[in-house]
Amino acid sequence: MGKTVSPTLIGAFVVGALALAVGGVLVFGSGSFFTRARPYVMYFPGSVNGLSVGSPVKFRGVQLGQVTDIQLVFDAAAEDQAPRIPVYVDLDASKIIVEGTTMQMSDPRVLEEFIKKGLRAQLQSQSLVTGLLFVQLDFFPDTEAVFLDPPNSEPPELPTIPTTLEEAQSAAREIIDELRSIKFGPMMEKVSEALDGINNLVNSPAVRETIDALPQTVRNLDAAIVSARAVLTKVDAEVSPMGQRLDAVLAQTRQTMAAVEQTAANATTLIEPGSPLDYQLRKALEDLGGAARSIQQFADYLERNPSALIYGKPVPKGELQ
Repeated sequence: MGKTVSPTLIGAFVVGALALAVGGVLVFGSGSFFTRARPYVMYFPGSVNGLSVGSPVKFRGVQLGQVTDIQLVFDAAAEDQAPRIPVYVDLDASKIIVEGTTMQMSDPRVLEEFIKKGLRAQLQSQSLVTGLLFVQLDFFPDTEAVFLDPPNSEPPELPTIPTTLEEAQSAAREIIDELRSIKFGPMMEKVSEALDGINNLVNSPAVRETIDALPQTVRNLDAAIVSARAVLTKVDAEVSPMGQRLDAVLAQTRQTMAAVEQTAANATTLIEPGSPLDYQLRKALEDLGGAARSIQQFADYLERNPSALIYGKPVPKGELQ
């Protein structure tokens, strides 16, 4: 008679077979067994609560990989003892197509070019109900690429940026710190002093008298405005005839200037070289010069022969008859 098979052994065999079947479904069903995964590391500045191993890594909704490990690292040499939280992920390069070919994520030059264009990793929420997070990859060209690992480290590091909530919390924290640095005690004392000064100024007798006299001041101002308008009207009435008289004087002045210009032109014509007046003036000047020479000669003769005034000029002997 054959040996009886142990039920325990049969149960263990069945459980093992089921475990292998479930594992095969998970591995082969997800397709990760045949993918060309490339490991990367990321350092997120804030909390990673809600992120776990197996969380998806997406680029604008397209899943490129998943989180493989999350660690907590303390640097003993650092002064602030701030921990670093490296998040390791595997990305499937076969899902990234560049110009019809599969991009080689393993090429450092390709990754460096993408980072220069703004490729960053950011934690985002999968569901507000569960609080689960996933890693979102996208281009943020206006952000700075911050690295914690040395260059050419393995696995390659992808730079990260804070979440929108973390940025808001950081801004609120800065505002609170600035508010804490403000000394409200002296400020409130100065405000109280200013309010007391305003109260004293408002309730002072001089201000009350000024307010009481304000209606009379307004009436005086209205009267002054009316008087100014009357003066302007009178000035306008007097300026108009004056302007007419000024126009007449200007017209007469123009006629006088025209006559002066004509007279100057005539005088220029009379005295210019070659004109009759110029010839007569030259002839008269020549005759006057001759007469002056004759008078000079006569004066010289009288000086030598004073008796000539009495006896006349003597006649030479050869001329006597």
